[in-house]
Amino acid sequence: MLDMDLLEVFDRRMLRTIFGGVRENNVSRRRMNHELVQLYGKPGIRKVAKTSRVSQTVAASKPEHGDDSVCYVQLKREERLCVVKGQIVAGTGADSKLYQLSVVVDEEQERILSAECSECFENGDCRHVVTFVSWIHRKSEADESSEVVCFFRGPLTADLEHVPPKPPLNKTKAKNFIREIVRILQTEDIDCPLRWNFSAANKKFGNLSVHEMIMTAVKNKFDTAQFFEHAHSTISSSTGLLADKTKFTPKFNPWYLELRYARITSAKVSDCINLNVTQAVLYETILGCHKEIDPNVQRKKLAVRQRLEKYTKTKYENCKITLNPNYPIIFDVPDGICQSHVIEIKCPKSPDHMQKYVTENGSICEKYYMEIQIHMYMHGKTAGVVCVADPDFETNNEIYMHSFNLNRNFAVNKLNKAMDFWKNIVYPELINSWSE
Repeated sequence: MLDMDLLEVFDRRMLRTIFGGVRENNVSRRRMNHELVQLYGKPGIRKVAKTSRVSQTVAASKPEHGDDSVCYVQLKREERLCVVKGQIVAGTGADSKLYQLSVVVDEEQERILSAECSECFENGDCRHVVTFVSWIHRKSEADESSEVVCFFRGPLTADLEHVPPKPPLNKTKAKNFIREIVRILQTEDIDCPLRWNFSAANKKFGNLSVHEMIMTAVKNKFDTAQFFEHAHSTISSSTGLLADKTKFTPKFNPWYLELRYARITSAKVSDCINLNVTQAVLYETILGCHKEIDPNVQRKKLAVRQRLEKYTKTKYENCKITLNPNYPIIFDVPDGICQSHVIEIKCPKSPDHMQKYVTENGSICEKYYMEIQIHMYMHGKTAGVVCVADPDFETNNEIYMHSFNLNRNFAVNKLNKAMDFWKNIVYPELINSWSE
């Protein structure tokens, strides 16, 4: 706490500039509106120490407690009294210490009633109070400004957090952007549609992809009917291009995933009709949010197909990708095809998993009956075979074959229902997501 004699040195000059201002019609115009923030504290008035220490206090006040050490300054006015509180931080780092300061002023009499320090109230030579009162005085002598400044903040002497320099800008070319994103997704093992559906640096069938068709629809503001008219004409004009494609394991090629994106596969037609899964999950599955094609499963399917070839004495080839202009959002690729029929191969992992494909009486489940019917219709065949491998096929080489004839009306009816689902659910979502 500071002696009252020392306070007299600051009274008149400070009160005129800080708390008093110029009085007009008994109303005081303040100059502290941009200096302090209100706080509701408990003003206290303590006894002061001897006046003999005043000169020693001023002389001993070192610059170690400068303006930058003052922080969290607050002000409260209550009738004629004004309380100014603040803190001073002495020292740095682990040796720093915090001092609480409080100054009470009688604004009517323009007099400082008390100035005290939380740590030095027993002494009469508190240099912290001198620093605080001097800080108030210096701030009040600054040119009056309309700018609002808040001093309820940390000390400027506090250690600043080290901010590392900004990393150099990676000037990746636009044409390599998707490739770089996919590389990061693969490195970090992040599962998302970009990883599986846009892994090609150059797209061979951009005009046939649903994504490009949606972009055209957004640009031209197509409704559903106009979109399907555009898709029909695009696929009709590109039939020859697809027919020329070779038949090597298409599921491992980027253009396979590109054409599959946002199209309903024959295996998902049943889900679109019966809604066997939630609409959100089905939508993501149609977009291609699925696990990467497992090479082990593909190798097992190839072994099953070779076993089937020996049994039927028929050579099966890999199917070319076929898009039907009348069903532009249906994507259908069976596991094998020959002159007379198509085949679909299933590889259950366990006896329980086997029940997903084969019922208790030995017949094929409706979902996969529907799938083989769509295979036959889309590829112009009148017969089809569903081949289910035994869970222990690697050891016993057993397979279960189920042959079917084409039911054209059944296939067309199911395809139309799947088209309705895509028109009502998938198309609006795609348009909205790219129109925002």
